Amino acid sequence: MLKLLWIRLKTDLWNLTEFLQVVFFYYSNRSFAAADWHLVRSYLSQSPFLISKEFLIEKGENEVDTYGETPLTTMDIIAEECRLTNRDIVYELGCGRGRTCFWLNAFLGCTVYGVEYVPAFIRIAQSVKRKYGINEVKFICENMMDVSLEHATVVYFYGSTINDEELKRLCNKLASLNHEVKIITISFPLSAYHRGFQTIKRFPVKFPWGETDAYLQKTHAD
Repeated sequence: MLKLLWIRLKTDLWNLTEFLQVVFFYYSNRSFAAADWHLVRSYLSQSPFLISKEFLIEKGENEVDTYGETPLTTMDIIAEECRLTNRDIVYELGCGRGRTCFWLNAFLGCTVYGVEYVPAFIRIAQSVKRKYGINEVKFICENMMDVSLEHATVVYFYGSTINDEELKRLCNKLASLNHEVKIITISFPLSAYHRGFQTIKRFPVKFPWGETDAYLQKTHAD
């Protein structure tokens, strides 16, 4: 019991520190600050973790404690390491609330597609997008296994809780992408599950639960 309480307190402290860093580093961009604070405010009464869990329980899913999102300071490091630019079209598979989608557009100028299965997340993100006129961020309420990635130059997938069966399906989908598409995953390389990928770069990143590695990879050239 005490161990769980300590983990909760440690995570809450990490999240508070992360939010203060976000305000310090990124809220000088007033348009991003307005959109992000609106988004954060929308979840003060109920956490995204609980929204996700309730939806997955209703759907009869076996794994319901699967929600997680990439801290913006971590996404900043990922974007720099992977050399993302305003020419990129980024698909985030499992975008959750969509904060990273808005960040990628505001600070890098990327066109971003946030793909998310939980309708409540998409509904709130769409309302923020409309309110602040953020036209180059688009949200798709769809299973990531079904969404078309034909326009992607970058695919980002956090998904550290995905099971092996789903991961194999995702690998088969991503293996069909053009060799030039950058594929970024957290905690595992796709090459560990499918021969069609090569790792270009591996680098450390931080999440509330600890430090892990991010992997930049591409499909093998024909």
